[in-house]
Amino acid sequence: MKSKISLMLFVLLICSCTTNTFSGYVYDYDTEHPIKNVQIDSNGNQTETDSSGYFSIQVKPNKICKIVLRKEGYATKIVDRKPDSLGVFSKKNLRNVRIYLFDKDSDLSH
Repeated sequence: MKSKISLMLFVLLICSCTTNTFSGYVYDYDTEHPIKNVQIDSNGNQTETDSSGYFSIQVKPNKICKIVLRKEGYATKIVDRKPDSLGVFSKKNLRNVRIYLFDKDSDLSH
């Protein structure tokens, strides 16, 4: 009996810790070219964009995710995503998002 309860608790713990993947592409606003090596941070998880501007990062499904993008020469960008009422993100909300960074000296970056 104890082993069944332990197993059930273990399964519940694993299910409550599931994650989703937030992915997308980062582009320069003025040139529309992809930007590589953009530092991306989301609630302690970190990654960076590849040569095509693509990134993928794990986010917890039951928490607001705040994604911070930084690259020298560009204004820091913050993207917020909130889970739906069931505590999950829709695939549309997390997949292949296009994010544009502004040049640090641009009037649009203020």
